[in-house]
Amino acid sequence: MPPKWKYMILSVSFAAVVITGTVYGAGLKAQQEYKAEKKKVQEATLEEKVALLEQHKADLLRQKAKIEDKLAEVRARIKASAEGEDGGTADGSR
Repeated sequence: MPPKWKYMILSVSFAAVVITGTVYGAGLKAQQEYKAEKKKVQEATLEEKVALLEQHKADLLRQKAKIEDKLAEVRARIKASAEGEDGGTADGSR
């Protein structure tokens, strides 16, 4: 019966090959999608390009609104926390 370490090396090697293949395949797919999108934009008419840019602008504005809402929540929490710390008595007890 072969030692356990041989099985462990074989298992780790197999896992490394699978992980490497998965990452490489995902990279190839992303690269193909990028090239297809780039070609689509290059072949688009002027009206289609304007529509794509307007859609992208709308997406960015939605992201901006979400971030601003989160920022307002954080600022409100910071303000509430600061007011809570200042709410103690003169001798330091609460």
